[in-house]
Amino acid sequence: MDTSSADEGRILPADRQAPFAFRVKKISAYACLAPTPAVVSSFGARRERGALLVALEDETGHVGWGEIWCGMPAAGALHRLALLREFVAPFLAGQLVRDIPACVRTLATRLAPVEILAGERGPVSQVLAGLDSALWDLRARVAGLPLHALLGTGSPTLRCYASGIAPDASEAVLDRLRSQGHRAFKFKAGFDDARTLPLLADQRCRLMPSERMMIDANCGWTPRSALAAVRELREVELEWIEEPIRPDCADDDWMRLREVAATALAGGENLFSAAEFSRASAWLGVVQPDVAKWGGVSQALRLGREVERRGGLFCPHSFGTHIAAMTSAHVLAAVGGRGYLELDVNDNPLRASASYAGWIARGSITLPDAPGIGVGLDVAGISAHVRDSFSIAAAGVAFT
Repeated sequence: MDTSSADEGRILPADRQAPFAFRVKKISAYACLAPTPAVVSSFGARRERGALLVALEDETGHVGWGEIWCGMPAAGALHRLALLREFVAPFLAGQLVRDIPACVRTLATRLAPVEILAGERGPVSQVLAGLDSALWDLRARVAGLPLHALLGTGSPTLRCYASGIAPDASEAVLDRLRSQGHRAFKFKAGFDDARTLPLLADQRCRLMPSERMMIDANCGWTPRSALAAVRELREVELEWIEEPIRPDCADDDWMRLREVAATALAGGENLFSAAEFSRASAWLGVVQPDVAKWGGVSQALRLGREVERRGGLFCPHSFGTHIAAMTSAHVLAAVGGRGYLELDVNDNPLRASASYAGWIARGSITLPDAPGIGVGLDVAGISAHVRDSFSIAAAGVAFT
């Protein structure tokens, strides 16, 4: 895979464009499932979390990590691991990588039959996104730089927010989050409106004037019910209303919501191409790609810079493990760090929150001066939750 660096030349700052190459010696992946307390949203209650984490190792022992989305059902981690093991890993192991976007395009060509003939657009997009992120993490670790420093010149200190909070969360829950350094809070919405909309208004009243509040409907409203909800919430001070309706709703439905809402509309985690993001730019004030779902670091970085150029707010979505969260953090920092970093605060045994908890203070997170994304996976520590795994070396020999 001896490709030119033309694509990377459009991503990296001028002083980071020196030729490079590394060979992927080994690819490993871990499909994990863990029971959790119920997390209730517009699409029901989730009592299990899944994760598919991929590691790429070069010939000098550096390891880059990426996360492949498998949010629901959690068992989707096993399916995506099968795609990775059968169609990608035997080819990628041993390849010389000189240009990450070009490498990922080559992998996409190999996965095209699965994507098209089997109708697997989402899983294929997610596998490619996780691999792109792992390649960039490896690239930064080889260079001895934090990923954000390799990609750009933004500040390592970012605004962040606590995500996934129930609309009826108690004051004790909010105080616990405050003690962890949070000053912005995103609550679930989009279901049982007669009960939850008044609860959300009460939550805003309970927050301090300096604290920020967002809500996420998870596509739970119809265009009609969304209009009713945003009208009811007009007097509630919000940073944004996230995914009030499905991304495939008519443009007119989105534009009408934008006109009626007293705050910005947010979305992007369920968009899967640059064209879809371009279309949605007409109504989204807050743009939220997910590095584990589409495009990885390469596309999220390009999109973030475009959003910043046109005056929008770039806030990458992340609702998985610490691997995706910190990958998003470094992309946000490289773009310029004007947006917020999403940090899931629900119980999840697969997310090593302790790895970054000490970096959060007074509503911001400061990334350390460590190579790559600054975190990895304690494989032994999560062994009880690993349901399937593999490692394939450059010779194509699987040894787990």
